[in-house]
Amino acid sequence: MAGIYIHIPFCAKRCIYCGFFSTVRQEEAARYVKAVCHELELRKDYLADAPVTTVYFGGGTPSRLTPQELGQIISTIDSVIGLKNLQELTVECNPDDITPQFVTALRDLGVNRISMGVQTFNEEMLSFLHRRHTATQALDAVRICRESGITNISIDLMYGLPGQTLEMFRSDLQTALSAQVQHISSYCLSYEENTPLQALRDQGKIAPVDDDLCSQMYTLMCNTLHEGGFEHYEISNFCRPGYHSRHNSSYWDGTPYLGLGAGAHSYNGTTRQWNPSNLDTYMSAIEHGKPLFESEKLSPTDLYNEKIMLSLRTSKGLDLTTLTNADRLTVLKSAECLLSNGSLVSDNNSLRIPESHMFISDAIICSLFKD
Repeated sequence: MAGIYIHIPFCAKRCIYCGFFSTVRQEEAARYVKAVCHELELRKDYLADAPVTTVYFGGGTPSRLTPQELGQIISTIDSVIGLKNLQELTVECNPDDITPQFVTALRDLGVNRISMGVQTFNEEMLSFLHRRHTATQALDAVRICRESGITNISIDLMYGLPGQTLEMFRSDLQTALSAQVQHISSYCLSYEENTPLQALRDQGKIAPVDDDLCSQMYTLMCNTLHEGGFEHYEISNFCRPGYHSRHNSSYWDGTPYLGLGAGAHSYNGTTRQWNPSNLDTYMSAIEHGKPLFESEKLSPTDLYNEKIMLSLRTSKGLDLTTLTNADRLTVLKSAECLLSNGSLVSDNNSLRIPESHMFISDAIICSLFKD
């Protein structure tokens, strides 16, 4: 199995927290789509004929493309690699791009999952983040998707926003549950380098939420979503039974994937590649028939550490039977103290982080790494 990720960098405007590569140069969309299709033709052998089961359009804002432009990319994937094994086709959308006509067109292209960056239902917080939709538009977008035949709907929520209280986040969670979506991804706000948000913090104009309150928000999220019928299957991801993100799960279980577009990353089991995060550099290289990317061959230690990191992000945890005898002994030795203090639990030949400790998972995981 394999996945394909397509990075669509176009945005109507930049959100103050976003560290992903994006641009407001919408006039380049047609040229960019052509370049993405050409890149696929040039790199079609990267996945070594593995059947593609998931396709994910991320960004940026993929819903800034027209259905015709999205369809051009999907059609190229089908003709060059084939989509007969496809299980999930996701398009990230901004709520205010959602119309019945747009969603119907996506459904007719084979899209069966929509992921929306809602972030919060609080109008003041939406304005602070420079989101271009309102809470009402977000709820209307969910309804439109469902009425137009897309029944697998995911929304993103953020917590730890400056000025956000526990009660404000509780309200966001309750509103999300009332919208009856199938999947919720929820992340603590991070201060990425070279973003307006980081500048505001460094200038003393905003104060980050303290760790104790963020931890309380995480616990509230886990409890509220469990009570609402959601499964907690990855540190930041919750779903109704059967609605986990198949594409994102492939990142955590080591499934190969090909990344297309400026700034996109690829992984084939032994190497990682990443395209330049520059629109002109990316398009020019592809147009000259010479994809430009950096590459890293993963060492045995890299592969070990990645397996530890990615597996322990999930509720299933690390399957010890998939390790060599030497690696199994190494991780069990490193885990002794964590098992004794409850930061890790062991059952059925696996190690996993209990939900009560997932908020500090980074520290737990790093302590298991090889140098």
